[in-house]
Amino acid sequence: MTPDPTSQTRQDFDRQGFVQLKGAIPISVLAGLREGLDPLREARDSLGDRPTRYQTILEPEHFHHSFADFLDLDVTNQAAFDIIDSSNVMFAGLACLLGCAEHVVCRWHRDTANMDPVELDLLLNQHPNALVQSNCAVYDDVSLWVVPGSHRRGDTPEEETYSARFNDLGFLDDIDAVRAVEADVFRAMPGAINVELKAGDCLLYNPLLWHAAEYRPEWKRCTLHGGWKDVRRLDQFSLLRWGLAHNPWLMEPDYMGDLGTNFGPLLARYQQAVTPYAS
Repeated sequence: MTPDPTSQTRQDFDRQGFVQLKGAIPISVLAGLREGLDPLREARDSLGDRPTRYQTILEPEHFHHSFADFLDLDVTNQAAFDIIDSSNVMFAGLACLLGCAEHVVCRWHRDTANMDPVELDLLLNQHPNALVQSNCAVYDDVSLWVVPGSHRRGDTPEEETYSARFNDLGFLDDIDAVRAVEADVFRAMPGAINVELKAGDCLLYNPLLWHAAEYRPEWKRCTLHGGWKDVRRLDQFSLLRWGLAHNPWLMEPDYMGDLGTNFGPLLARYQQAVTPYAS
C-alpha cells in the first residue's frame, strides 16, 4: 500500500485532527462484526454500571473471523497510510467500546497524560501524525465530542480554565455530578462539536485532540477502537510504545486464519516492533 500525502483525507486530517469515512465498513463485514460483538455487548451488564471496554478482543477467547476482515479493509488502511505518510506503519491493537447502565461523562482530555513536556512539544510540532486512532461504529454512535484543530497546538487559556473546573471529579463521573459544575459540559467547551457516526462509519482522529464522551444507558454503543502507529517514531515517543505488551497472543496468530494483504503486513510489523519493548 503506497501512501499519498496529497490526498483529501490527509488534508482534512491535518486541518481538523480527524476525518470521517462514511460507510467504510461493507455491509457483509458489518453483519459479521455484529455476530462477533453482540455477545460481548449483551454481557456488559454483568461487568458493572460504568462504561466497558474490551481492551483485547483479538485474544483467542473472543476472536471472530470478521475482526480480521475489518482490520484488512482497504479504505481505512489507505487513509491511515496517507495520514502517517509512510509505508512503515504498524497495527496498534483493537478494542471494543461499549455502553453502560448509567448516564456518565468521560471528561474533556487529550491522550497525553504523563508525557514529558519536551516530548509532547516535539510530537505536536514535528510528528503530529505519528499515531492515528480510530472509532468505527458497529451501531450508530453519537458519544464522542472533539475540538477541531486542537491537535496542532498547546492548550488555550480558555481550555485550561474550563478543564480545570472538573478537577475534583473523576475521569468518568455521573452526569449529575458533572452538571453541578456545568449544565452543558460538552457545548460549553470552546469550539466543541459532536461527532455523529452511522453504523459502518469510521472516524480516524489524532489522540492529541481535545475530546470527551457521553454514555447513556439507552444508547446501543458498540464501537471498534484501534489505530495505526509510525514504526519510525517508536523510540521517540512513549505514547506510541504504550500497550505494546498487552496482546501476547498476537505473536502466534495462526488461530486467526487468513490475515489478508493489508492486515498481514501490519501485524508482521507489530510483531517485529514489539520484541524490544515487550519484556
